[in-house]
Amino acid sequence: MKREIVQGKIGFCIAGDFKRPTDLSILEKLKACGTPALSDGLNKFNTMHPRIKPVCDDTRIAGPALTVRLRPGDNLMLHKAIGLAEEGDVIVVDTGGCTNYCVMGDLMGSSAFKKGIAGIVIDGCIRDVQDLRDKKMPVFASGVVSCVGDKEGPGEINLPISCGGVPVLPGDYIVGDQNGLVVIAPEYAAAILEGAEKKLAYEEKRAIEIEQEIVVKADIDEKLRTLGIIK
Repeated sequence: MKREIVQGKIGFCIAGDFKRPTDLSILEKLKACGTPALSDGLNKFNTMHPRIKPVCDDTRIAGPALTVRLRPGDNLMLHKAIGLAEEGDVIVVDTGGCTNYCVMGDLMGSSAFKKGIAGIVIDGCIRDVQDLRDKKMPVFASGVVSCVGDKEGPGEINLPISCGGVPVLPGDYIVGDQNGLVVIAPEYAAAILEGAEKKLAYEEKRAIEIEQEIVVKADIDEKLRTLGIIK
């Protein structure tokens, strides 16, 4: 990826914009699959840490990542990122693991979703949780604290970050629901979607078997025989 700083300096900058998908149907298909099947399609990689949870249980998001890296305890560049975000984007925020200060509340969330973004993912704290829930904002965060941070910087927008223990590049597809969040490189999305759909087809077949009282799969005993546990 080209890492061209167009405004600012190293560590306190805005990089060039990223490529957004022209075919939005891929995002809808990824969202419909759900994160468990996608995680299987990703071979268990690129699944964010479970500390990052949705504010509303029925939240489902899918969209390209607008990445934000903040100095711990500061949210200046998140304000700017909200201004730069386009409809359908998912703002993904790396706070450096800060839990002493929140970086967003109701007013910032309202500003972001007024622009039609798809979601916000913060590896850090938020506040005004009841307001966010009442407005059904598709926000994921790793904590809640009432104390707000500074607006001094530094920080970076549209450069690689780490969120929930997963590398995130600008433009990566972020898919989230009540089971968690996954990160998908756009160039692999079709292959991962194919793997996820195969997993869903298998689960549908297995559900029918359970209804037919086949409660333990045949390959379980075969695995145990291979391991020498049963004969």
